[in-house]
Amino acid sequence: MSGFAKLKALAGLRCPTCHKGKLFINPNPYNFNTLTKMPEKCPECGKLTQPEPGFYYGAMYVSYALCVALFIGFFIVFALLYPVAPEVFIGSYSLLLLVLWPFIFRYARAIYLFLFG
Repeated sequence: MSGFAKLKALAGLRCPTCHKGKLFINPNPYNFNTLTKMPEKCPECGKLTQPEPGFYYGAMYVSYALCVALFIGFFIVFALLYPVAPEVFIGSYSLLLLVLWPFIFRYARAIYLFLFG
């Protein structure tokens, strides 16, 4: 499959093998009861979504990288192009992370699965 198909599957949180099966049971990331729930296997191709116990501990590094990339982008916009007080910058960034946390969590898992699964 092409790189574009893989990126499209990753963006849609789909299976890294068949690009059809959903990686998360509930598509709503703000439902905190089912935020981490993934099917054991892809419903389309049967690929395991958790290849080994503790597999997703490595996704914490991906999550960290996503947060750093978000910080750099936020810093460029608010510190260089639109200067604000440091307190406003830190408060705004913290609020942004709080709102985006469920997405960052899910995409970190999906990226890690695409890389090593």
